Amino acid sequence: MTADLGVGPGVLKKGASDILNCLTPVEKLDLEGASEQGSAIGNDDAAAALLTFCATWQLGGQYLADCGATLAGGLNKANNDFTETDEAIRDAANSVKTELG
Repeated sequence: MTADLGVGPGVLKKGASDILNCLTPVEKLDLEGASEQGSAIGNDDAAAALLTFCATWQLGGQYLADCGATLAGGLNKANNDFTETDEAIRDAANSVKTELG
């Protein structure tokens, strides 16, 4: 048995859109420039730590964007499935009404 989402298709589509809007800054995340400035610190250990930090956060941002995009895609698919099911039910009900009418 599937769980009822308790929301209409418009809410699912809006949720997907909101997720994608939140990811816009994450998709633009570019820490390469900051990591290259590590040599200006004057300490090799600090420069290496900055490089590691930037690389880790860059990968984390990409992972977050990928996960969010997958979630948004699932919400959009659920929205489309919901809409198609509603249309099929409406068409079937109208067909029965026409046949009985």
